Amino acid sequence: MLESLVQNLATLLEEGVIVMLAGMAVVFTFLVILVAAMFVMGAIVKKLNELFPAKVLETVPSKSRVVAGVDEIAVAIAAVLNKR
Repeated sequence: MLESLVQNLATLLEEGVIVMLAGMAVVFTFLVILVAAMFVMGAIVKKLNELFPAKVLETVPSKSRVVAGVDEIAVAIAAVLNKR
């Protein structure tokens, strides 16, 4: 009885290790294929970028992005202090 139980547990443990190793092999293979596909896609995109370069539009900064003057900063600080 006890010998049968030990043998059954050993068999289950052996099968569990086999399933674990098979799963790890599948995941590892998938990751290797994924990395290889990423390298291939990167090379394809580089080649396409050389053949069809993107047009970059240069923009001139507008006047609205200029930093506010000292007067505007003083008014903002006074407004904040007045709210407190």
